[in-house]
Amino acid sequence: MSLIAVWSPLKSGSGSTLLASCLPIVLAFEYQVKVLLAHGGQAGERVEQAFALKEEAFDYMAAFQDTGLDALERLNASGRLNPDNVRNYALPLLSDRLDLLCGPKPTSVNDFSAARHAEGVNRTELMVKVLASSKRSYDVTVADAGNGVPRAADRAILQAADLIIVGLNQNLHVLKRELEKERLPPELKEKDCLYMIGKYDRESSCTLQNMKRRFGIKTMAVGVPYCSRMTDAWNMSSIIPYMQRNRGGADLKGLNSLYNAVRQLADASAEQLGLPSGRSKAGGLHAFG
Repeated sequence: MSLIAVWSPLKSGSGSTLLASCLPIVLAFEYQVKVLLAHGGQAGERVEQAFALKEEAFDYMAAFQDTGLDALERLNASGRLNPDNVRNYALPLLSDRLDLLCGPKPTSVNDFSAARHAEGVNRTELMVKVLASSKRSYDVTVADAGNGVPRAADRAILQAADLIIVGLNQNLHVLKRELEKERLPPELKEKDCLYMIGKYDRESSCTLQNMKRRFGIKTMAVGVPYCSRMTDAWNMSSIIPYMQRNRGGADLKGLNSLYNAVRQLADASAEQLGLPSGRSKAGGLHAFG
């Protein structure tokens, strides 16, 4: 139905991969939708690190993958790829609510460069088909489009996106270099965008309002605060239990500030894309429209 891409112009330090991991969880918790989480990287990279996935007993290079993009690539080669296949070859994270589509296994460094290039082209075309299929088999897809200059698969994600969440931080020197020189990829032009400021420090003079004014950001920007317990959860691949514990009850007691910030982005995304209304209506601690 809809595709949300999460991308950052910064090589690191924006927290965009963390957001890409948390956002679909919040959407699955708060909205009556079925969500797919995907990414443009390889197996074991990016958002896959946030979850305790079953580890293969042998190396990725030798493994015959029966899930993820490798499996879908074989189906596509045989002409049998369809929207149902995406759901059949994704890993369930939350039953009937959230699935993860793993990336392809790494390409061998011993492959010929021409062969690797052809494989990259094929996988980019496959990503386009998979994203189109996911829009038909899921209510919303959240895809991590990486950091810095997008790879081919990441560009395919950005091109297909209905909404792009751009990850930034409070380093004005870096933001000036990336935002004031029109270095953003062309795929972002004429796209609806929201902005996320990772590891946001409310005490800094570099506030959301100042950043929006300085860089001409007209849409919503949300500060996602740094949280050491979230860092621990990431390192332990236990993002889902962490988000579940910090969701808060019906009275919102125990609501974690990080969860609240991600929920603000989820609400804004849902409103932008016309997703079914959820229960999430609390005011944001760090959000400014």
